[in-house]
This record gives sequence, C-alpha cells and structure tokens, in this order.
Amino acid sequence: MPGSDQPAMDPAASGAAPPSSAAGASALDVRVRRTRARLFEAVVLLASEQPVEDITVADLVRTARVNRTTFYKHASSPAEVLEQVLYADLDRVRAEWINDATAARLPVDVVWERASGALLDHLERHEAVYTAGLVGRRSAILHHLLVDHFATSVRTLLDRDPGLLPEGEGPAQWRVEAQSSFLAHGETGLVEAWLSRPAPRDRRLFVSAASEALPAWLIRGQGTNTAGGPVRGSGRRADAGPPPGARPGTA
Repeated sequence: MPGSDQPAMDPAASGAAPPSSAAGASALDVRVRRTRARLFEAVVLLASEQPVEDITVADLVRTARVNRTTFYKHASSPAEVLEQVLYADLDRVRAEWINDATAARLPVDVVWERASGALLDHLERHEAVYTAGLVGRRSAILHHLLVDHFATSVRTLLDRDPGLLPEGEGPAQWRVEAQSSFLAHGETGLVEAWLSRPAPRDRRLFVSAASEALPAWLIRGQGTNTAGGPVRGSGRRADAGPPPGARPGTA
C-alpha cells in the first residue's frame, strides 16, 4: 500500500517459492523426459541390430544426440537403459496377470489367454531386440532379464496366495525360490525356442507349449502336494481339470 510503513514481505521468508521456480522445475522436467525418450529410442534402435553387450556409450549418445555427462545422469551403461525400457513394459504385464489371477473374477482359460497374449504382445513389440539378443543365445543380459521377470512373477503370485505353493521337503522360503527359479529358466527357454522359429511365428504354438510344460498349480491356480495327487483342500486330482471357481494363474 503506497505510503505504508510496513515492509514488503519477502517470498522466501513466507515460505512461498519465487514465481519462476515452478516454471523452471517444469522446464527441467520436460528436458529430462525428452532426454530419456531419446535414450530409450536410441537403445531400442541399436539393440535391434546387435546384442546390447556390443553397444558402447559412444554409440548410444551419438544416436540419441546427448552428451556423455547427460547420459550418466540417467544410466551407467546402454544395457541399463534397455532394461529400463523392457522392465517398464514387463512390470505392467505382470501387474495385469497378478490382478487377474488373484481376483478370481474371470474363468481360468480367460486369464490364461490374457496373460499369454500380453506376454506375446510384449515380445512382438520388441521383436527385433529379442531376436538380435536371444536367437543364438547372443545376449546373456536379455536372457537374465527374462529369467528375473518370470521368477519375480512366480514369487509375487506365491506371496499373494501362499496356498498355491506345492508341498515338499524344506522350508517354504526354499520351495518358493526353487519353484520360481526352475520355472523362470524354463519359460525363458520357451521364449528363446519360439523366437528361433521363422517369422511370422504362430502364437498358438507358444501358448500350447507353455500349457503343456507349466505345472497345473501355476496355470490353474490349484495347489497340489504330489504330481497327480490330490489338490490340497479340494479332494480332486491335479489332472482332473480345474474345479468350478478355481483361482487361475500363469507365469
């Protein structure tokens, strides 16, 4: 107020941010997202032509049109950038499957179809990357990435529904790790075998092979204490098909 003896309030003293701070932070956020998008696009392009182990930082920053200093603010290696791209998509695939498998709202075959379709969609979205890295077993990084995804998926399901864990020797923690590791390596091998087939690949072959190879407790959501033995708490045999309202699951 003109002529007032009261001093003007300092924005910093009041706790309010200077008017330009929000705009500056927003501009910085936009630049970060733009840089990340460039790195993601570049690493997918390069990894579609060669295993990610063969991509150098120099290759990636040149393709992405960013400098090394900026690159190292986002990742330590080209492999880490590719993992960020693929894990973001795979985490969504897992979350959708876990929600379907544990909610018991959908029939078993619908859950299985949705889960298999989502995984195959992911593989086809990044077909060139997986073909360059997995066909001929050229990329240990991609192989271990899929193993980690499948193992985490099984562990997450068993954490949400411990009753699915088959009975056996040893503590439950050991059996969870053993089951998740065994199944993860098997399904990764199935992915590699399917990708080794000439394009266009028949999605039904993948789904059929997975249905035959994966255990009933995982696909159907049924606990079982021995192969072909009674399903725990149901009085049914494991090969008798899913009982009405069975909780479905898949890897």
